[in-house]
Amino acid sequence: MAGPPPQRPHEPVPGNPYVQPVPAPKRRKGAVAWVVAGAVIAAAGVGAGAYALLKEDDGRRSGGFRAPLARDTGPSGEPSGSGERTDAPGGPDAPVRRVDVNAGRKQGESKGWLDLNGVKLPGKGAMLGDLWTVDGGGPGRADQLVVQALYDTVTAYRARDGEKAWTLRLPDRVCDTPVDTAPGGHVVVAYGNGTTSGSGKCNQLQQIDLRTGEKGWHRELKEHDLSDSTSTVHLAMTGGTVTVGQGDIAHGYRVSDGKRLFSSRRERVGACFLRDVAGGARLLYVEGCAAGAPKAHGLVKNVDPRTGDVRWRYRTRAGWSVDKVYSVDPLVLAVRNKDDYDKWGIVSVDGKGRERAWIPLDKGPYAYEMCDGAGDAGEGVQNCPGGAVGGDSLYLPTEPKDGVLGPNRVVAFDLATGERRWTATVRGRQLIPVRQTGDGRRSGVVVYVRAQHGKTGRTVRFPAGGGAPEVLLRHSTPAQKWEAEMFAGETLYSGGRIFVAPSRLEPKALGGKKEQGRLVSFGR
Repeated sequence: MAGPPPQRPHEPVPGNPYVQPVPAPKRRKGAVAWVVAGAVIAAAGVGAGAYALLKEDDGRRSGGFRAPLARDTGPSGEPSGSGERTDAPGGPDAPVRRVDVNAGRKQGESKGWLDLNGVKLPGKGAMLGDLWTVDGGGPGRADQLVVQALYDTVTAYRARDGEKAWTLRLPDRVCDTPVDTAPGGHVVVAYGNGTTSGSGKCNQLQQIDLRTGEKGWHRELKEHDLSDSTSTVHLAMTGGTVTVGQGDIAHGYRVSDGKRLFSSRRERVGACFLRDVAGGARLLYVEGCAAGAPKAHGLVKNVDPRTGDVRWRYRTRAGWSVDKVYSVDPLVLAVRNKDDYDKWGIVSVDGKGRERAWIPLDKGPYAYEMCDGAGDAGEGVQNCPGGAVGGDSLYLPTEPKDGVLGPNRVVAFDLATGERRWTATVRGRQLIPVRQTGDGRRSGVVVYVRAQHGKTGRTVRFPAGGGAPEVLLRHSTPAQKWEAEMFAGETLYSGGRIFVAPSRLEPKALGGKKEQGRLVSFGR
C-alpha cells in the first residue's frame, strides 16, 4: 500500500516577532538550519526553548507508551460508567505550581497567568495537544475555559485567571486530538492501548465534556488488515460527527453516543489512498494518488459528515501533493512538489472544488517556510502554525532574516487572485499570525509578537487593508523569560485573550532547569 511521502528532517519553529521593511531572507536548508538555530538559541540564552520546538520522529503525536492504569470496561460505543475524574500530578489537589507574572509588571502591560507543567512525562517528553475553548456554563465570557491534553492528562483552566477547573487522567497517552470541538462543548480524543513494546496502537476513543471534564462514551477501534491500521490515527470534528482517519479508511461516529455513521470506500480508479482527514466547517478527506508515477497528484474530497457521501473533489496539478490544510472554508491548501521538497505553494479552492488561485512561494522577494518551519511529526494536516485565513485573505509570515530569532514580516495574499495585497512589519521583531476562535472576531489578522531575550511579547491586530497595527495586549515583563522559552508552538486568540503554549515538553529541560511553562495567557 502506498504511504505518505517521506518527511523532511524536522526544523525548529522560528523565534521572535515584530516587523519593519526587511530584505528578502535567505531560505534555510534542513539540518543546516537546525545547527544554526541551536547556535542562535544558545547565544540568546533561551535554553529549554530549543526542545520546545522539536517534533516526534516516530509519526505519533506524543512521547512513548506506558503500562495501562485503570481501563474503562463499558461496551464499545456506550458510556464508560462512572464518569469519575482522577486528579493527575499537577491537578486540583496538588500544590499550585505557579509563577506570578503580574508582580512587577509595568504600566500598560496586561495581566496574565502562567501554568508550570505538573504532569509526569516519559523519558523522551511529550507533545501538547490542540487548544480548545468552551463556555464554562457561567453568565458570560469570564467563565470561558481553555483545555489542552498533555501525555495522559487533559486539563481545563479558567481563562480569566488560570485556575484549574478540572483535570482528567486517561489510561494511556493521548495520541491525537482534533483541532475543533463539537457543538455543546464535547470533544473526542484518541489514546493508546497501554503497550510498552514500541508497537503500541492508537486505538481507544474517549468522548469528554469540556465543561465538566466528565467522560462520555468509550470505543476501541478494530483492525481487520493493513488498510485500517491504528498505528497512526487522526481525528477531525465536523458538527456532531467525529471522523477517524485510521490507516487508509475513514470512519465517522456520532459525537453524542459513539454510533458509527459511515466508513469510506476506496474508489476503483485513480490509485488513491487516504492520507488524513480535516474538520471544522467542512469534512475533508486528503488523499495521495498515483504515488511514484509521473502523474502523481493530491486529491481532496468534501464529504457529507452525516452520511459519508462525497459532495465534490479537488485534484491538484500533476506532480503536487497536499501537505497541509490552512483553512477548510474557504478551502486553502499547502501543496508541495514531489520532485523538489523546497518547492511549495498555496492553492485556494471554491465551494465546488474548482481552483481559484495558485500561489507559488518559491519565487518572489520573500522566502517562506511551510508551517512556519515547524516540520511535521505525523500530526494532522490541520496542525500547521503560522498561517491564518480571514475574509478572503491568507496571512503568512516570511522566514526570519537573521536565523531563528530574527525579524520578519507578515504578507497578506488575495485568495481570489493570488496576488500580494500588502506586507507589514514591526521594527526588529518577529511576527506570527494567530488562529482565532469565538464570537466578536473583527476583520484583519491577529498577530503574536514573539517574546525573546530582553523583549516582552505583544498581541497586535493588522487591519484587513494593511497599515499600522493596533496593539491589543502588552504582555507583562515578568513573563518575558518564561514566554520566550516556550517558543509559541501553539497560539490562540479567543474572547479577548491570547494563549501561548510550546509544541512539546521535555521531562527535564536543558541546563538542569526542572520547571517548564506549559501555558501562558494574557487578557484585558
